[in-house]
Amino acid sequence: MNGIFVIIDTIMNKPQASGFELISFAEKLAEIRSMTAWIIIAGENIRDTAEEAALSGHDVIGLEHEALRFPNPDLLARETMRLMDEHRPRYVCFQHTMRGCQAAAHLSAVAGVSCITGVESFTVKENRPVFRKSLFNGKINIDLAPAGEQSAVTVLPGAYAAPDTSEISRSPGLVEIRKIDGKSSPCKPLGISESVEESVRLEESDVIVSAGRGIGARENLDLIRAVAKLFLNAGVGASRTICDQKWLSYAHQVGVTGKTVSPKLYMACGISGAQQHIAGMKGSQTIVAINKDPQAAIFSIADYIIVEDLTTFLPILIQKGNEKY
Repeated sequence: MNGIFVIIDTIMNKPQASGFELISFAEKLAEIRSMTAWIIIAGENIRDTAEEAALSGHDVIGLEHEALRFPNPDLLARETMRLMDEHRPRYVCFQHTMRGCQAAAHLSAVAGVSCITGVESFTVKENRPVFRKSLFNGKINIDLAPAGEQSAVTVLPGAYAAPDTSEISRSPGLVEIRKIDGKSSPCKPLGISESVEESVRLEESDVIVSAGRGIGARENLDLIRAVAKLFLNAGVGASRTICDQKWLSYAHQVGVTGKTVSPKLYMACGISGAQQHIAGMKGSQTIVAINKDPQAAIFSIADYIIVEDLTTFLPILIQKGNEKY
């Protein structure tokens, strides 16, 4: 038992960008015990994606079935377990998405493997990895060591950079495509559709003003919108908490389970700085964080820090902005 599975899920045969980031994570993990990494890619017709992944120098197993054209974490987990019986990997790595977490939980419940979600990094202690994740909106870090011989982990998008295959000197890995039996799937996804709320195109905004729990009340969203109006091509973003409370639709959510953005300016208003949110916006060119908590985790990545109550600072900013423009 000495290998690593990298599970890259696809939607309509196309992987998410964060999928290839798992390869970098697995390569660093493999160095601990000179482990072999296999890349597992699931979809309906994924040879092109499999051959692209093989440029990393690792062997690739492609799992094909029409029921995998759209997200199908239950079928993915079941087929992964079959491969685990064949190759006996020590670690199975998923993207930290809703699908990845569901598949990892399935493995844990059915196969009895350890499960650690939301991994940001790892260290080595006594020749074994200790995985780090954050709790309480980034205020606390916790280190976890798997209890069992086999472990499923989900890795936060953005925690590791995808490998640059143009700089890899290894020969491409072998590609094996397997047509699987879809009868083992408890369901067949019929399709996906774009929400009517997806007219919110945060990815195309030059400036994003985002609201978090710290705005205090729903009516304070008017302040967030007023700040956004000070800029050209600006949008309003939000943390998951704001969307869960239905103050804004999920089309505004930035983070692991929302959108990944990289605007010229990102203003985090009342956002504590959970890693799940940071993963979706840390590529911003300039980050301004406004929070009355001087210990807010968001300050660790901000270019400009403002420690003040939003209801005090934002009205002044809006007034000065309107006077100038």
